[in-house]
Amino acid sequence: MLKSLGSKEAMIALDVMGGDHAPQAIVHGALLAAQQSIPITLFGPYDLITSLLEKLDAGWQRYPLHIAHADQVVHMDDDPVSAVKTKPGSSLVKAVSSVKQGICQAVVSAGSSGALMVASTLILGRQEGVGRAAIAGFLPTKKGKVLALDLGANTEVRPEHLYQFAHLGAAHVAAVSGIKRPRVALLANGHEDNKGSVLVKQAHLLLKESTLNFIGNAEPKHVLDHEMDVIVCDGFTGNVLLKTCEAATDMFSAWLAQGITKYSEKMSAENAQQMQKTARFLQASIDARLDYKQVGGALLLGVNGTVIVCHGSSDAQTMQYAITFAWRTITQGAIIQREIIETVQLS
Repeated sequence: MLKSLGSKEAMIALDVMGGDHAPQAIVHGALLAAQQSIPITLFGPYDLITSLLEKLDAGWQRYPLHIAHADQVVHMDDDPVSAVKTKPGSSLVKAVSSVKQGICQAVVSAGSSGALMVASTLILGRQEGVGRAAIAGFLPTKKGKVLALDLGANTEVRPEHLYQFAHLGAAHVAAVSGIKRPRVALLANGHEDNKGSVLVKQAHLLLKESTLNFIGNAEPKHVLDHEMDVIVCDGFTGNVLLKTCEAATDMFSAWLAQGITKYSEKMSAENAQQMQKTARFLQASIDARLDYKQVGGALLLGVNGTVIVCHGSSDAQTMQYAITFAWRTITQGAIIQREIIETVQLS
């Protein structure tokens, strides 16, 4: 039970119509999270949501689930800005608005990340001193986790935006991990100072003169070796990095399964059984570290509110993890946001 992690008034806003498997997986994930006593308001078509809940659990009303009717949908191929402005009755916009109104304290969505960022920026507003909000998530490494940002909110940025992302990321890591001066690096195609695009080179100069613990440029290899605490890049590059890591995980899992099958055929039944048992243990260990589904979602840093961005292909279990992540974040949110604001203002 997680109820003690938040106040009695705390509530999570959930965009039921966002995501590749919406609304079924989203509603199912909400039910799983509500069974842990997490209060949730589901934004979407009332009749559709009640119908899905009835099919999943006829006794769903004994859990802290609330429904807020929303009859418009922001689709993945909608232009984010015009969708947010022309669909005020959508599940995504109404869910974000509920945080602004103080009805809910965090919003979770697996819908269009662009629309979620636009809605959060326009409705919640950016924190003082922040020019762009950024999606931040922890990537698994050989020795721990590295906070990476931006993971997809801004495909085109200026050097000063990367400079601000670095400050946002360092402040967040300091707040949640207790590291006083997190090591910050800039993602590039080499560790030398002169590597990278014009954008990276100009951002490098800004960060070199900053008060941050900037350790220079870093390649993806250095990220996975955990040579920094925060890695900074534009949203296009960050999203490619994230999806490459996810795809590599699937590839290694497939290789492991193929190898086990191949060598089992040459072993005695007893040895093959033992090897398969060991392989299942190794696979579970790898999945626990690398499977994005077990992470749930990433934070949108730089806005006035707790916003969790989920993977578009999230299933019910992933949504449960994302809602739980949002719930845990609420308890730390005030401290983290205050420290981030102070850090960015001083930069």
